[in-house]
Amino acid sequence: MGLSIVGGVLAFQIFSAVTKTQLTAEQVEIIRPIDGTINQTVIDNLEKRTPISEDELSKLEMETPIEPTPTTSIATESAQTTQLQ
Repeated sequence: MGLSIVGGVLAFQIFSAVTKTQLTAEQVEIIRPIDGTINQTVIDNLEKRTPISEDELSKLEMETPIEPTPTTSIATESAQTTQLQ
């Protein structure tokens, strides 16, 4: 029993070492690490924004007019013909 556990752990370690990376040499050269720098103007712009609550957002509901396009008129006509049948 102990030998099978040791064999399983050893097999997993070998498998883990073999499949550690699947990147080719070309991909390793192309990939650039993330530097983690943040532009201060982005932070300033985020601080200047005013938060909007859900109540304020619901008061701002606007109707967007739908202009007929060739695809909507065809879809409307086909829907009407299927209702007639």
